[in-house]
Amino acid sequence: MDWQCQACPARMQVTTSDGTALSGLGYAERLTLSIAPWRLPIEALRWGRWIAAEGGRSLVWIDWRGTHPLTAVFVDGVRLGGATVDDDRVAAADVILVLTDQRTLHQRALRDVIGAAGPLARVFPASWLDVEDCKWMSVGTLHGAGGRPETGWAIHEHVRFP
Repeated sequence: MDWQCQACPARMQVTTSDGTALSGLGYAERLTLSIAPWRLPIEALRWGRWIAAEGGRSLVWIDWRGTHPLTAVFVDGVRLGGATVDDDRVAAADVILVLTDQRTLHQRALRDVIGAAGPLARVFPASWLDVEDCKWMSVGTLHGAGGRPETGWAIHEHVRFP
């Protein structure tokens, strides 16, 4: 598996076909797998990204649970040691990101996403249709790192694999 952060933070502006303009901070990543995802040694995954309101700071985290666990936290693109991740906080070295005002964006199983796309459902092993995913948007406040607390927005997720 190869994960690359392509742009964080990135200012985005989109105009819809009806002329509505949307703008804000965004995030782009690329994940490349050399094996089928259901062959990964994973039981649970917490991951997310936070961007300060003014866009000058960012924090990205990955917490992989399984036979080969990995917990990684990157602040402004620099990996910090001593990382711990929960649904409401992320900590590493001398920083902590506190997540509050969580709003559930979705909570579903893969079978709910695929729905009536019959042929697509046959691509996945039956057990993988039970992968559970919960994604939130939260207010995040970054404390530590020798500066004043900074508030921004986070998108984060907890995925449980069968």
